[in-house]
Amino acid sequence: MTRSLYRYRGTFKATLFAIAIVLPIVFLYYTQVQVAELQEQSRDFQKLRVQLFAESINNDDIVDINFFFTNIIQNTDYPVIYCDADSNPQFWVNTSIPHSTQATRDPKIVSVLKQQMQDFAEVNPPIAITYENNLLGLYYYGESQIIRRLRLLPYFEIAAVALFILIGYLGFSSIRKNEERLIWVGMAKETAHQLGTPLSAQIGWLEYLKSSPESLKKVLPELEKDLKRLQIITNRFSQIGSKPELKTENPFELIGETVQYFRNRIPQKNGGTRILSELDPNLTRLQLNSELFSWVLENLIKNALDAMGSKGGTITITTGMENTRQAFVDVADTGKGIPAARRKDIFRPGYSTKKRGWGLGLSLARRIVEEYHGGRLLLKESKPGEGTTFRILLNLDPDSGA
Repeated sequence: MTRSLYRYRGTFKATLFAIAIVLPIVFLYYTQVQVAELQEQSRDFQKLRVQLFAESINNDDIVDINFFFTNIIQNTDYPVIYCDADSNPQFWVNTSIPHSTQATRDPKIVSVLKQQMQDFAEVNPPIAITYENNLLGLYYYGESQIIRRLRLLPYFEIAAVALFILIGYLGFSSIRKNEERLIWVGMAKETAHQLGTPLSAQIGWLEYLKSSPESLKKVLPELEKDLKRLQIITNRFSQIGSKPELKTENPFELIGETVQYFRNRIPQKNGGTRILSELDPNLTRLQLNSELFSWVLENLIKNALDAMGSKGGTITITTGMENTRQAFVDVADTGKGIPAARRKDIFRPGYSTKKRGWGLGLSLARRIVEEYHGGRLLLKESKPGEGTTFRILLNLDPDSGA
């Protein structure tokens, strides 16, 4: 699945980009529709108020424009300008200019008010105030403060979301770059570590031959083993990043060879360490890349040895059937266990509890199992002070008959 996502990463990014564009547009459109409906309701309400006033004018003998201003205009929460029949502003409220009688005679103020009247007319058509079919004045009004805020709200929300996405993107990019750096450093150290052991052995054998040339026949088989080990290491690294070839292999034999390799090389300080294997004799066919899968086992066993430390303990490798379609390989140790707070980090590149550890073993093992073998590598259980068990799940060979 991970390889598929990587293969189609361009499509995936394009889809995310399209969603990031479409969602704000939809949200903006929906908000503007709601604002338009509120604006229409506000417009209808204002028309109703003015019409009621117009009706009262036509039914009364005395017309009091001051009453209209005091009770209709003054109590609104949106900008209003009332002008006479000649379009001269008479009363206004909630505008940038405070109302006063002297202001109606100031040409500059009148010019500003008339410009605002034109702006209001573009939003809401002015309402005519008539008396006995005679035009008394025009009622100009703009948007209420709430509607203006609602109209701007989606832009602020989109800006906030965009800022959040940008911060998240920069954060994840920084994490990804740091992990890539750790991977490269870890791979370099892993290469040096893998090559160092057989090379040191060969140097030792050469020194031995210099001092005892007659021991050539005895030394040659050991040199051959070390050269074979170097070839395996080279093949392993050459397959990382490419699609490895899987073959039908016998896990019984592969695990046995790996276990024996470690039994012969357990440090003396770990003299109390035992490596046991409890293998299902019926599980004899799995689709594996033997060189890469043995690398996974080596990393898990090394991890177990580090967990047990100089006190030693027991490492048990168990195989069996998880279900009708999968087999499992468990690597259990009696080490110090993994604290609950650290379990989520153990497969993260660069994570290590050792001072000189490079934190690549478990991360690399999971990648080999999941991306190259289509299986899973997971932490089955871990109890502080009792030990840890890792489980490998692998798909059965369809021709195995299991």
